[in-house]
Amino acid sequence: MKSSFQSLMLFLACIPMYVNGQQSDTILSFQEAKGRLMKYNVQLLATYYDINIAKANVIQAKLWNNPYFIFNGDLYTNETNEYFAFRNQHLLQLEQTFSYAGKHTNTVKLAKIGVEMAEKQMEDVLRSLLFEMGNTYSAVAALQEKQLLFAQVIASYDKLMEATRKQLQVGAISMTEALRLESEYLAIKTEALSSYNEKEKAMADLKIMLRFPADTTFFVEQTIPLIAGDFDPQILSEQAVSSRPDLQAKKLNLQYEERNLKLQKSLSVPDIKFAYQPRDRGSNYVRPYQGFNVETSLPLFDRNQGRIKAARHSVDKASLEFDQMENQVKNEVVAAYNRYKSAGIGLANYKNDFLQKLKDLNQNTNANFQKRNIGLLQFIDQQRIYVQTNLQMIELKQLFINNVNELNFSVGTNLIEY
Repeated sequence: MKSSFQSLMLFLACIPMYVNGQQSDTILSFQEAKGRLMKYNVQLLATYYDINIAKANVIQAKLWNNPYFIFNGDLYTNETNEYFAFRNQHLLQLEQTFSYAGKHTNTVKLAKIGVEMAEKQMEDVLRSLLFEMGNTYSAVAALQEKQLLFAQVIASYDKLMEATRKQLQVGAISMTEALRLESEYLAIKTEALSSYNEKEKAMADLKIMLRFPADTTFFVEQTIPLIAGDFDPQILSEQAVSSRPDLQAKKLNLQYEERNLKLQKSLSVPDIKFAYQPRDRGSNYVRPYQGFNVETSLPLFDRNQGRIKAARHSVDKASLEFDQMENQVKNEVVAAYNRYKSAGIGLANYKNDFLQKLKDLNQNTNANFQKRNIGLLQFIDQQRIYVQTNLQMIELKQLFINNVNELNFSVGTNLIEY
């Protein structure tokens, strides 16, 4: 607790420098954070390898079967008591297996769909990371703004407590009032310490996401987006259906299963193998012998029935999952839009003139209390109102930004830029 308190005091000591713009080089804007996320985030970089793996599978799917070379030679001859008597008997044979009925084509197309799915999954990872980073960034911004508020209130209390201790020595204030003020002073410090610890955790999460070293220090600069005009939830829902990468990946999964069903049907047709014997000496009635072979399996028992049936069920399952997710996406969009609208209405209630009047009132509170123009309870009440109102406004701004992030996330595009 002592270490956390010392860290808080160090942070509060740096706040005036930040306010005066002396640390502008340490400010990380949201756009800069987005750029760093796309460049350095490990989870996102890993998805690029998944795409490359899928593309490599396409290369492999396009390749034909390798030919076989067979050599058969005489290991031991009883007549001459000779080993490796290849001049008496040897066989050379070349074999090539051919797939038909669309096996090769379906395999290649299946692999190409895999590439498209990997690309959509990468887009969805990026969409999720931007959403998570946006919420973490806004949390850090809100907590840093709370620290500025607490620093202002604590600085005001510091001056008041210094004057109060002097008044207590000369008997100008009672011990009860002094203890009551001390209690409020400690409560504000405790609340500031709790907020500081939350800020440190959120900052650590943001640094991990952006791959910053542990000793990196910076401030974030949150911009509140303008409250946009009304959107049509129905249009937003249709836009989400066409742009959400996770839904598009589900659609591609349905296409993948349909193509896999075609592949399984084609696999029920056996391959055919052609073989050519350019030379056969000693193991045939004709010396030397040249021959041509054709081989294929007879699909009497195994006609791939089980895999075909499983593929049909997979198609039905993928179709059901796509329909369910499409309905889920539409509901998510409408709910996110409603939350965005309600948060915007709530934030609009905090008018600038009201906040300025509240600030002016708080600035006069200490002087009025020391002059005994107001009583102790009225002073504490005004201080609490000032802190509580500003905290609520900061939290509401954070909620509004999070709802903007959620709306962008649910629609699958940057509907509202900030």
